[in-house]
Amino acid sequence: MSLKSVLRSRPVIYEIVPPRRDTSRFNTELRGVDEVLHDPRIAAINIPELINRRKERERAHYSPATIPPEEYAMMIKDYKESIVNIIAPRLTKDEFLKRTRKILNDYKIPNIVLVGKERREDVLPGPDVIEALRLLRHERHEQAALGGICIFNRLSPASAEYPGPEGKLNEPQRVLAKAGAGCDFVTSQITFDARAALDFLRGYQSLCEKSNASPLTVFISLATIPSPSILALVEKLDVPVPKQAKSRLLGNDNMGEESLKIATEIFQEIVSRAESDGIRVPLGLQVEQIGVYNDELSLRLLDNLYPLL
Repeated sequence: MSLKSVLRSRPVIYEIVPPRRDTSRFNTELRGVDEVLHDPRIAAINIPELINRRKERERAHYSPATIPPEEYAMMIKDYKESIVNIIAPRLTKDEFLKRTRKILNDYKIPNIVLVGKERREDVLPGPDVIEALRLLRHERHEQAALGGICIFNRLSPASAEYPGPEGKLNEPQRVLAKAGAGCDFVTSQITFDARAALDFLRGYQSLCEKSNASPLTVFISLATIPSPSILALVEKLDVPVPKQAKSRLLGNDNMGEESLKIATEIFQEIVSRAESDGIRVPLGLQVEQIGVYNDELSLRLLDNLYPLL
């Protein structure tokens, strides 16, 4: 079954970072995720596009940090359906269309997540996320499941891309705009805060009801944190980690085990409160690996969370 056909059935996706541009590691990477690729609970593998950002003469430049996600998707196509992430603004419109046509038509990869620029102030040559979504819908790729990114507690200035009241835009408003442009689902930033997730879900449902719009699927992203260095990496990526969660992680000799408990508690609270509060936004689960290729801890997280779906 395709990802698009199960979006409203609480699907599970699993994020795997593609290897760096050293082809000698390809086989090693596949062996490291063998169990994931054969896990029947996982509907699709989500493959991010990682970039190196540098400033040169007051201008930001993005360059790939790993092999293209679509190349990794082709490596695993015999095992799992894939979701390819593309940072749309770093490509010109023509480059974007050429690349996505190849992914959808030549590679037969039906799922694409459109990602925006790393920093709002960066000036890049390509389409923003809303324009990129509309371009793909205009191409009439009806078989494609198009996705976006969701950061639950984000509050940003309104723009031509996301017009908002009083010059401000919250995340429910951003996701509603993405849905209107053809987005089918969003994957959240890794969450350590059930309250932020629930506030977003309530706000988004309210907006959908006022707009007479069907809510898209929201994948709640969770991960384990096996070491202080991985915690530092997560915070460097601007993932909010509440003081209580951080204290629990750093105060435990086995950080991985404690992070497993925390992620399970968070997801359990989100699912149970969403049900008790009558939230009808379709939910999915995304399990992420952060900074490691050993999937044992991440699969244990999936073992904990899957029965809660």
